[in-house]
Amino acid sequence: MKYVESFLNRRRHVRALRDLYARANNVGSPAMRDELLVIAQRDR
Repeated sequence: MKYVESFLNRRRHVRALRDLYARANNVGSPAMRDELLVIAQRDR
């Protein structure tokens, strides 16, 4: 059961990361994008 929970949490996290990357790619300024990518890396 614990395994399933961690699996679901990881999938949710991956989806959040993907959203973050997509948002970062939509941002025009490279500085802002780098900041978002740094945040994404730290969360992983």
